[in-house]
Amino acid sequence: MEAKLKEYRALRRRKELIENAKQKIEQSKDKLINFLVPKIIQDMGKVHEDEVLLMENEQPPPTDQVVEEINDVVSEVSEVESFDEPEESWRHCMIRWTVYICIWAVFWAVFIHLQFGAVYFVITILIGIYLNTRTRPRKKGEVSAYSVFNQNCVSIDGTLKAEQFEREIRYGAGTVRSF
Repeated sequence: MEAKLKEYRALRRRKELIENAKQKIEQSKDKLINFLVPKIIQDMGKVHEDEVLLMENEQPPPTDQVVEEINDVVSEVSEVESFDEPEESWRHCMIRWTVYICIWAVFWAVFIHLQFGAVYFVITILIGIYLNTRTRPRKKGEVSAYSVFNQNCVSIDGTLKAEQFEREIRYGAGTVRSF
């Protein structure tokens, strides 16, 4: 009985040591990240939540005009291509981009040594432009820049509508209300 008790205590002590080591590693990782990452970037998650709330509180525009409903034409793009994407933490994002930049800089140094640094730089810039021009499907609930793809044809803030353009041409820019 004493041997089993001694074995159980040793097992429990090992588990506690492992848990303590895991906690210390996690705390040291958090301290390092908090030291390296500026406070502004750490607070980015809070700002993002506020932006989402603005979109949710937005009221649909009043439909004073008679709108012709077309039932046979349905916007399949927003339903088929939209998907729910889990949000990643700012730490994961910062670590990932830091690794990307380090790898890019190492390859750039290698290409500079091979005297192709400018070619590598231009090609990676073009690849970056291509990848940042919407190569992924829309997220669910994301507003499109083209108002015809949005529900009730709601346009995003800052777009110039035909009615606004006509008023500015006829009566001058002073007649248009600013937000």
